[in-house]
Amino acid sequence: MGQSIRSVTDMVSYAGDLRRSARQAQAPEVAGKIQRAADQLEQAAFNRLSLTGPNIGRLLDTLT
Repeated sequence: MGQSIRSVTDMVSYAGDLRRSARQAQAPEVAGKIQRAADQLEQAAFNRLSLTGPNIGRLLDTLT
C-alpha cells in the first residue's frame, strides 16, 4: 500500500487494484469487503468528477 490518493484518476486506479486483490483473496468474506471498498471508492470518484465534468474524457481514456 503506502500510496496517496490525490485525484479522481488515482481513486479509480486504486479501486481497480482493490478489485484485483478481492479476486485473489482466499476468504469469501474478505473478498466481499474488499469489493465493497472498491465500489465505494469508485462511486466517490465518479461523484466527485460528475459525468458532465470536463475531465471525464481524460478519465475514460485512462481506463481503456
